[in-house]
Amino acid sequence: MIKVTEVTKTYWMGEVEVNALRGVSFEVHDGEMVAIMGPSGSGKSTLMNILGVLDQPSTGSYQIDDEEVATMGETQMAEIRNRKIGFVFQSFNLLPRLTALANVELPMLYSGMFGRAERHERATAALESVGLGDRLDHKPKELSGGQQQRVAIARSLVNDPSIILADEPTGALDSHSTEEVLGIFQRLNYEQGITVVFVTHEQEVADHCRRIIRVRDGLVESDKYLPDQRWTHQSLPGVEQGLVKR
Repeated sequence: MIKVTEVTKTYWMGEVEVNALRGVSFEVHDGEMVAIMGPSGSGKSTLMNILGVLDQPSTGSYQIDDEEVATMGETQMAEIRNRKIGFVFQSFNLLPRLTALANVELPMLYSGMFGRAERHERATAALESVGLGDRLDHKPKELSGGQQQRVAIARSLVNDPSIILADEPTGALDSHSTEEVLGIFQRLNYEQGITVVFVTHEQEVADHCRRIIRVRDGLVESDKYLPDQRWTHQSLPGVEQGLVKR
């Protein structure tokens, strides 16, 4: 699904050359749940921007579903983002004056792929899937942090993306909400086979994944699959089923 080959990214700060990525290579296969980790300055944020088709590498190749992103123009990049990537951010990025339902409908409005009735139906189903079927008409200020992040997850799903890219998705949440949100990601990955890539510095998030890629100084420092783990269903408040490690 994702193939990154010898990707570099160079920035110029005045006359100073900054090599944020120095030849990164890895693949993410369909249905994986991966954490990309690294300290501040490691290059993981730059890598996230490239994976999310928000930026392009200076050199190297980046492919999603065999489509080469590195040579695309802005219009093509926007189309790839809309069709193939669902984003979840630490700060939720919800529009405060819109209801949960209207926020989730936004990606479909931008894509122009669905009529009004279908947008409403798909957004409602997405919110129900994250346990917010009774919060459709609530605005962000009427929701807890965990509920707002669930709205953001629902929004990331409505265009049926190939991958969900989650940037520090639990960074603004308390421990209880963190477990709820991670349980939802695990359920989506385990039951629906959705590919999930976390970019995070939090070990707690990585512990819920099956694979951890560590980045340091613009290079892949390690890429490890966790030992075979057993997963079990567990009820979570406001969510029908979550998945946790036994």
